[in-house]
Amino acid sequence: MLIVGDVLVSDELIDKCFCCDLSQCAGACCVEGDAGAPVAADEVADLDTCYPTFQKYMTEAGIAAVEANGETFVLDGDSFGTPLIPATKACAFSFEEDGITKCAIEKAFLQGEISFRKPISCYLYPIRVSRVGKYTALNYHHWDICKTACEKGRALALPVYKFLKMPLVQAFGEDWYRELEAAIESRSSV
Repeated sequence: MLIVGDVLVSDELIDKCFCCDLSQCAGACCVEGDAGAPVAADEVADLDTCYPTFQKYMTEAGIAAVEANGETFVLDGDSFGTPLIPATKACAFSFEEDGITKCAIEKAFLQGEISFRKPISCYLYPIRVSRVGKYTALNYHHWDICKTACEKGRALALPVYKFLKMPLVQAFGEDWYRELEAAIESRSSV
């Protein structure tokens, strides 16, 4: 494990390879699971503000789930999650395009309609963020549905932390990411 500032970085983010392969998994991470994606407290207002814009990309079932439960629900205490479509357990913000499940929020972002890309927990996946005392911990989440992403990442020799450079920079800043790279380089030269 590396410590970069106040962030604990699991060795798996450096040693494991990963590259999403939507042609193989078809966006299963937006459909599988037993709870919605974690939403940071400071993202709740973003979802509320942007919802009228990205709603047009959602399915009728997704819109109904949001109308029944809101853009987020309380997971535990002060943590939030995205609502699910009851019949399928898919994220309410998901939709299908060309046989691939995608995110309505991200589609609106990519169209230049909103400045909020999607919850950072989704953008960082397969990294999961947790708290360990005074530290933020970054761990690799193992999930069978990402088998082809691991295979593609190995074929490209693309470590998790490099594949997720943009979301890591968004979450922790460019200076932090440079410190991470320096710590990894220092570790491998020993």
